[in-house]
Amino acid sequence: MIIQHAILHILDTNTGNLIASQGEMPVTDIGVHDYIEKLVNKIYAGDVKTGTITGNDYLQTILAEKDFPKMTTELAMKLFEVVTGSDNIQAGDLLSFQATTDDGPIFGMIKLNFSPRYAHAVAYVSEKMVNNLVLNQAVLPAATQTVDEAILINMTTSKYHLIEKKHLIDGHRVAYFSEKFLDIIPDVSIKENLQTIKRTIKNVAEKYDDLPEHEAFATTQTAIYEALESGSINTEMIAEKVFYDNESAKSLYREQISKKIADKEIPVENTQKYEKKYRVQKFKLDSGIEISIPMAIYQDKTKVEFVNQPNGTTSLIIKDIETVLNKFTI
Repeated sequence: MIIQHAILHILDTNTGNLIASQGEMPVTDIGVHDYIEKLVNKIYAGDVKTGTITGNDYLQTILAEKDFPKMTTELAMKLFEVVTGSDNIQAGDLLSFQATTDDGPIFGMIKLNFSPRYAHAVAYVSEKMVNNLVLNQAVLPAATQTVDEAILINMTTSKYHLIEKKHLIDGHRVAYFSEKFLDIIPDVSIKENLQTIKRTIKNVAEKYDDLPEHEAFATTQTAIYEALESGSINTEMIAEKVFYDNESAKSLYREQISKKIADKEIPVENTQKYEKKYRVQKFKLDSGIEISIPMAIYQDKTKVEFVNQPNGTTSLIIKDIETVLNKFTI
């Protein structure tokens, strides 16, 4: 990534001050470059929402401004107005930048939330040197930390990647970064779609005694994991694999899911992230035992098997064990 412009505006809502930078940061500074690049990679690998800005959007209009400090100052002023007065939104800095990546030129905005951190400070008391602890209320996040609010816009395609959290404002949980600041409506994220699928599977499974919830969830996870290779998840495929021989359950699932997810084909950004997340099946038994089973092993009935017993209980059989390794560590 090659950074052409970068600027940092301070949105200190704790003191009620917006300190807009009049000049840009030196992008030739290796520390600045590495920090921004690591944050960008972190955003692309996160639970992003996507969408496309159009000619009528607020963002498209303001991005037409050629004066980078002026344009970013206007953005900082609007964001400051949005977050001022809300105790639930952290104070922070607004980092804006323009860069060129392998996918083309991008414009990015990242809200860097302040974190209180202690540091040492040397003082002299009665001619004696005293090392003190000092609380700094405005430490910026490390490049390895998760970003809460950010947007990256491909300036060629106008497609954006957005990451944000909802905050409690006037008694309502609001995605203020997209709704009140950027004035955009992003597509539903893959995370939200997967949560919808899980809730729907749970609702349908509860209505049928012959389909235990743990089996329904395990089959759903397997179906999602297998679908990731193609880069998308088909909601109809989920129905066929989870409720394969129960037409009533499939019909109910289709009815419920169609009200919440319009498109049967859900594209997946960051397939590697979800492959890593879903490659292990995890179970917690009522006895307190917790078990993690790699997906390949879970699908092999010669290695592991759930057996429904006549008395209504379930047995978990783990087969062909050659060695047992205790993971006790100190």
